Amino acid sequence: MGDGPLADVSVVEMTGHRAGPFCGALLADMGADVVKIERPGVGDPARSQGIGPEGKSGYFMANNRNKRSVTLDLKSSAGREAALELLADADVFVENFGYGVTDKLGIGYDDVRERNPDIVYASIKGYGETGPMKEKPGLDLILQAEGGIMSVTGPEDGAPVKVGQAIGDLTTGMFAALGVLARLYERDRADDFTGKFDIGLFDSIVALLNEYLTEYSMDGSVPGPQGVTHQTLVPYQRFETADSAIVTGVPSDDRWDDFVDLLGRDELHEYPTNEARRENAARVIDIIQAELESESAEFWLDRLTEYGFPCGPINDVADVVENDQTAARDLVVPHEDPDWGECVLPGHPINFPDYDTDVRSPAPRLGEHTEAVFADVVDDQTTLEEWTEDGAFGEN
Repeated sequence: MGDGPLADVSVVEMTGHRAGPFCGALLADMGADVVKIERPGVGDPARSQGIGPEGKSGYFMANNRNKRSVTLDLKSSAGREAALELLADADVFVENFGYGVTDKLGIGYDDVRERNPDIVYASIKGYGETGPMKEKPGLDLILQAEGGIMSVTGPEDGAPVKVGQAIGDLTTGMFAALGVLARLYERDRADDFTGKFDIGLFDSIVALLNEYLTEYSMDGSVPGPQGVTHQTLVPYQRFETADSAIVTGVPSDDRWDDFVDLLGRDELHEYPTNEARRENAARVIDIIQAELESESAEFWLDRLTEYGFPCGPINDVADVVENDQTAARDLVVPHEDPDWGECVLPGHPINFPDYDTDVRSPAPRLGEHTEAVFADVVDDQTTLEEWTEDGAFGEN
C-alpha cells in the first residue's frame, strides 16, 4: 500500500538533541522523505551522547531513523544558497535552534517563504517565539521545573523530581508533528496561506498540567508530588502483593461492589462512592493493601483481569522490550545497524493497518547523503562543484 500516509511529503529538518529530531522521526516513520541538515564535522550533538558507535549513539539512532543526512555550512553564502535551494521544493521545514538563529543564518521564515510560499515552517523553542522569556535557552530538565510538571512528580510529601524520561522534549516533538499535519491540511484550503507556527517546551509541559490548572482557578489548590496515587480516584495506585508491586484502580462507582467482592472484604461496602473513599482514603487503602499482601502479584493480576479491572505489573525497560504486547504492536523493532550491528529501535506508536511503518533505513552517518541529495537539487554539475569549492558542505 505504499510507504505510509505521508509518502508524498518532503521534510527538511535542522534540529539537534531530541524535540526536533523526534518530530522528524515521527514524520519519517509515516513515509515522509526527511533530510536532516547538520553542521560539518560536528553534526547533531546527540550523535556523541550515550551508548553506541562513534558518531552515532543509541540516543541519536532512536530519533533519527528513516532520515538522510547532509552537511551544510550555513555561515557561508554557498551553504545558505544550497539550503534555500533545498527548501525551495520542500513541503516542511522543522528547526529547533535558539531564538532568532535561523534569521541570522538567512533561512528564517521570510527568507524561505520568498523561495517557497507553500512551505510549512515549524519552529521549536524552549519558550516559544513570544513572551518575556522567548530569548532564554531552555532544556527539558529546566522546563520540567519551570513548567510545573516536576512539582507534582515524586513521592508524596517528598521533594519534586523530574519525570524519568525527557517528557518535555518528546511531547513537544509530538505536538510539533501535529502542527505540521494541521498546516499541511490547511495549505490546500487557504486562500492566503501562512505556514509558520511555533511551539515551546514550556508550552507543552504546561499543557500536561491539564486539570490542575482549572482546579487551581476554582479553589486555589496547589498540588504537590502525587507519589503513586491518583489526584481524584481512590483507589487508583501502586500496591504491594506478597512478592512484588502492581498497579490497579476502580474507575467508577458502579464497579465498587465488584471490587469489594473480588477482595472478599465486605467492610469496604460502606464506602460506595469515590467521595466517601477519598474522605476515608487511609482506611480504605490500608484494608486493600492488607488483603493484596496475602497473595502473589500473578494471583491478583489474574483475578483483577478476570473481573475486568485495569491492572498491571511495574515493568522495567527489559520487561517492556520482551513483552508480548510490545512485539504484537511492533513497538520495539529489531534492527541491524551498519555501524553497530544488532539492536532494537522504537517502533511507530500509531498502528496503520494498511501501511508498514517499520524502520526503512538506519540513522544516517554524518553527511552520508550530501552528494546524492544535492545532485537532485541542482540543475547542473557545475553548480554543485562551485558550492563545494565555496565551502557549502564544509571543508574540502
